[in-house]
Amino acid sequence: MSASFPEAGASTRSRPCDAGGRWTTKTVWMDDPRRPPPVEIPINARRLNHHITTTTITLGGELAGAMGWVDLWTGILIYDLLHDDKDQDRPTLRHMPLPLPMHAITGNHGMGDKLALGCPRSLRGIASVTRRGKACLKLAGVHVTGERLPYNDAETQLPAFAVDDWTVTTWSNDKMKGYFEDWQEDFTIRGSEVRISNAMRSDLLRSGLLYRKSSRGDGDEATVEELALHNLWVSHPTPSLDGEEDVIYLLAKPKCFHPKAWVLALDTRSSTLLGVVEFGTEIAPSAGVTCRPSTISKYMSLVTSPVTGRT
Repeated sequence: MSASFPEAGASTRSRPCDAGGRWTTKTVWMDDPRRPPPVEIPINARRLNHHITTTTITLGGELAGAMGWVDLWTGILIYDLLHDDKDQDRPTLRHMPLPLPMHAITGNHGMGDKLALGCPRSLRGIASVTRRGKACLKLAGVHVTGERLPYNDAETQLPAFAVDDWTVTTWSNDKMKGYFEDWQEDFTIRGSEVRISNAMRSDLLRSGLLYRKSSRGDGDEATVEELALHNLWVSHPTPSLDGEEDVIYLLAKPKCFHPKAWVLALDTRSSTLLGVVEFGTEIAPSAGVTCRPSTISKYMSLVTSPVTGRT
């Protein structure tokens, strides 16, 4: 689903109508344009004037039964799936804005940075949770600072980058009324300020995440560099699905386009690294190993003994 703003518009949704597998299509309307942003959108950040769905979520609380088409840069288009709209002439969508990516708006000397407004999947993540018994949306964003180096990486044969530091910011929204002010900025932490216990530091070193081959590859045998946590390439911030936790998960790599990935667990309230685990290996640099959260495990029973038998 995609839409342009600020004009009101229409979209369509489809659903199966009988056991034969046929689908019906219904036009749904967005009667009210989205609310104007609290800052002027510069010319190079016009991507923020459009809605391009990144992911979908279901919502709880007063919006229980509603589905949201999320553009992680601009906001959520919400439709109440359970509401009986058979007698409605104009079933409607409504728009819920997300916090604006200010680094892309204020960059380039105030002209906006269109290069920072590509696909937001690797830079933002959202979750619908229950916090203190109330439905809540949690949003996390990561911003990496560094520079592209003037050569390709010897190991990946792709562009090389030097990471100086990274920042993670989290927001929450338990009002969900459709205002920018509904979002509360919770925590901002820098990679260089994350607390690491001695035991966790040992786990990091043992995991191999903090070691990488030199990007230049001078000589017959590549040298191995040891990294600090804030020099890692991090992406795909993912809020915990436990609404009572202030934990996010980050995908981490020793360098951009590295085929191996690890997941870091960070307590944003205490700015503490909680854990690290190797997550996967890409079959190609563009395969995009990502972490998809799920609560399915809490509905499963642990098997205490092997299950045998023919199938």
